[in-house]
Amino acid sequence: MVASILKRDLASHRVRALQRGKTMRQILIALGFCALAAPAFAAPVPMDSPRWELLGAETRVETFQGQQALYLRGAIATLADANFDTGVIEFDMAITSNAQSFPGIYFRGVDENNYEHFYIRPHQSGNPDSMQYTPVINGNTAWQIHSQYNARMRFRVNEWFHVRLEVAEDSARIFVDSNEPSMIVYDLKRDRAAGYIQLRGSLGGMYVANFSVTPGSPAAAPAEPVPENIPAGLVRTWQVSAPMAEADAFAAASANRLNNVSWTALPVETNGLANLARVGVRTNEAPTVLTRVSVRSDRARSVPMRFGFSDKVRVYVNGTLLYSGDDTQNSRDYRFLGTIGWWDALQLPLRRGNNEIVFAVSEGGGGNAIGGGGWSATAAFPEMAGLTVAP
Repeated sequence: MVASILKRDLASHRVRALQRGKTMRQILIALGFCALAAPAFAAPVPMDSPRWELLGAETRVETFQGQQALYLRGAIATLADANFDTGVIEFDMAITSNAQSFPGIYFRGVDENNYEHFYIRPHQSGNPDSMQYTPVINGNTAWQIHSQYNARMRFRVNEWFHVRLEVAEDSARIFVDSNEPSMIVYDLKRDRAAGYIQLRGSLGGMYVANFSVTPGSPAAAPAEPVPENIPAGLVRTWQVSAPMAEADAFAAASANRLNNVSWTALPVETNGLANLARVGVRTNEAPTVLTRVSVRSDRARSVPMRFGFSDKVRVYVNGTLLYSGDDTQNSRDYRFLGTIGWWDALQLPLRRGNNEIVFAVSEGGGGNAIGGGGWSATAAFPEMAGLTVAP
């Protein structure tokens, strides 16, 4: 839109210049000042625009509740040319069912495995987690890791509600049928990169209307609050292997054959949890990574370690298997979400000198067909006297 306005203005300036005897140089200077002063304009994208790349079970454009709307059920609509970085995305949305589904929007999409994701959960209408944000990194979602990014909303079937995303450089404010933010994402967890926008209609079906994108620089959100529950002695950096088969990971850890493994240093997230998806792509053939930390003790003794993981873990101390656990979503009961915290504790038998603490962490489905819900590990040593912890 801005380009067409400038093109039209250029033509009219030329006519007036010929009439008044102005030079082309004066015209371009004048236009330059106009361009610098011009505000960002909302760019509507009609729901029947050929810019939408449609794919999936059911897509159609029709009038719904008085609006020209795009219907998506088990389908996606992508603005591949959006090149969206910062600005405002707005649209009206209506769900057609309260069945379990996850309709929403991807933004800053780099490829099919890396993007930011905001979605609603009609089947959780009115609950504290009826809306969620998660980064998707290397094909893995992370809602079990970043479980603080939830919000409450009561959804009405077949009624329009308005969605507005104000995306700054590293944060976002999300408004859902409200003039106040429904959710503040203090820290967008993916590395910043411009990319596509994609609407996703889950199996329940959704309508979208009045879609627009406004480039610009919304005000950044305040700094992310410091989590209050991070324990003392937190491991802040892990050494992490590339994804491998479970059997290969178990063999390497139990035989303490760690010198043949290539390691990547991975700092934990702001909430103290390591997002293991950052090191590589999980596949069915390679769903496991090794994570390790070295603990130097001034004497032989037993020390406590608090830890958490997703989805499954085996814990080794100097090559000896000490613990095996499974925290996959719904593994305990149908209400168990598999979110990660320092729920477990072990007494580690340490020798004097250096000790290798290794987690073999496997990620399953996490209850989410997109790919996991959080591939993670965390650990803390609450009694640090006489200990030195290093990645």
